[in-house]
Amino acid sequence: MSETVRAILADDEPFMRAALRERLLQLWPELQIEQECEDGVGALKAIQRLQPQLAFLDIRMPGLNGLQVAQALQGAGTRVIFVTAFDTHAIEAFEARALDYVLKPVELPRLAKTVARLRQALAEQAAPQQLAQVLKDLQQQPAVRAAAAGDWLQVAVGSQVRLVHVDDVQFFESDSKYTRVVAEDCDGLIRLSLKELLERLDPQLFFQTHRSVVVNRRHVRGVHRRGEALELEIKGRDERLKVSTQHHHLFKAL
Repeated sequence: MSETVRAILADDEPFMRAALRERLLQLWPELQIEQECEDGVGALKAIQRLQPQLAFLDIRMPGLNGLQVAQALQGAGTRVIFVTAFDTHAIEAFEARALDYVLKPVELPRLAKTVARLRQALAEQAAPQQLAQVLKDLQQQPAVRAAAAGDWLQVAVGSQVRLVHVDDVQFFESDSKYTRVVAEDCDGLIRLSLKELLERLDPQLFFQTHRSVVVNRRHVRGVHRRGEALELEIKGRDERLKVSTQHHHLFKAL
């Protein structure tokens, strides 16, 4: 298939989105990426406005997640490809329904199979997958249910209580009694230990960088080395978070 195919990419992680774009264009030079979106609301609006043939949707996004965007698109002519870091059980649900997906981190061999399947479907003008039953099945998967469980935190900010979505949390910092919750527009406290939080948080998104700090990798802008020490730069914040020596292996590529 040599004609131009139009697509949008939606992922709130710039590095992941850039990696997907680079590898897609390497495998599919005719692909025209019309817009890149950082959240589900923007993705839905872009799809409705541009009506591309393809939409690559990260499942975990703020605003609307990929499943919710797909739900809203049922009956539209855009074929949805989910971008996911979910585990084996959830992947089985994709495979069982022959639903197109891309695994994180994006690797060429697996992406090449997806591209080949998409090319064939578009060449044959096959109708886009009916998503209703697919979405129903996926919502029953443990990994997908975990994405919705405990998504909101009640955070004390002065005399107020704020509701903060876990996807919006940049990092948690704990002392013996309270845990600080830092988001772009919120800096407050909750009465949960890091141990309790880690049992509730998605390990694909949150990792511990210090005995008292857990970071949302979506909000990491960069990693800086100062001699033998490592520090994390968080999007939109001046303060940097120290990485303890025992957690340096998380950034072994540096």
